[in-house]
Amino acid sequence: MRLLVLTMASAWTPGDQLLVALGAELAAHGDVVTIACPSGGAVERAVVDAFPRLPVRAVTGAGTFARVRSLRGIVRALRPDAVLVEGASDALLAAFAVGRGGRVVRRVPVALGPAGRARDADGWRSRLAAGYATVTSWGRETLSVSWPPPADGSRRGDGDAATVPTEHARGTRATALWIVSPDEHDEHTAIALRAAARLVGRHPSLRIMLLGDVARLQSTRVHAASLGLTAFVDVLPLDALLHADRVTASAVWVTAGGDAGAIATLAAMQHGVPVIVPPALPSAAMVAARITGFVPDEADLAPTIADVARLLSDEHERHLMGSAARARALRLYGWEAYVAAARGVLAGSGASREVTP
Repeated sequence: MRLLVLTMASAWTPGDQLLVALGAELAAHGDVVTIACPSGGAVERAVVDAFPRLPVRAVTGAGTFARVRSLRGIVRALRPDAVLVEGASDALLAAFAVGRGGRVVRRVPVALGPAGRARDADGWRSRLAAGYATVTSWGRETLSVSWPPPADGSRRGDGDAATVPTEHARGTRATALWIVSPDEHDEHTAIALRAAARLVGRHPSLRIMLLGDVARLQSTRVHAASLGLTAFVDVLPLDALLHADRVTASAVWVTAGGDAGAIATLAAMQHGVPVIVPPALPSAAMVAARITGFVPDEADLAPTIADVARLLSDEHERHLMGSAARARALRLYGWEAYVAAARGVLAGSGASREVTP
């Protein structure tokens, strides 16, 4: 199979990392895979660094028509059997480029999938794309997410970011709570910080690690300071979880939504770490409450705080819950099964056809 993976993202997001990692895995299994992305952008640099064996074609041009012309040239040269995308805008661009007879497969982001609650504001783009090419969606009926297991070092983006820095090594599995935050500080994160402040009262050695886009976590850090947590808080890039060989956390509280939250949840589970996810987030569906982690009642945090405090103190309970999390991640979201499902979708089976109006 000849596959073109297209992403026009300006940032190297977890969703884009998943898409490219999937392409790399398919290439390792014998498929011919090429990545198409904006010329000179963050995605192109990251792909060249993290996946040096994957050929990359640059999509040039500042406007839609210029990009369509550029992508059409790539399509004519490569003649792919399918183009794999994520966003609705990319699906439309790919449909314009491949035209009648061409195939586009859109991986539906977690926020728009069966466990999500977001409204697809770009639905009109999907419908328009279906008028130009055969467009199938993957992830409407079942959550389309997975992540390469920790042993797969080939997916690592920034080698330095993959390991927790030495100055953070004092956060051990027995005393570290990691909070995966969204770019914009929100109420879910505020609630997690309030819970952390109460946990510090019971565990004075507790370290709080804020994970996310470090440059955009200032509001979250200010809130943590207002709760008296300054001395307990450190900040790490999300890659410290996604690309780690070892995670030094007792629990991971995920307040980020969408692909970032789901992938962070799964990465923590793969490392055998219990996960805490608010019920309003799509990734809460990945957690078996009180078995692999907790789904807190944000209106009444006392039970969850008690549960997490006990978890921090009880190594045996952490081990049991972490083992259950790892087993659940493999059983429901295993990487090999995900790659096999992707191949089936890309080959034309197992996907839902986009419906034109």
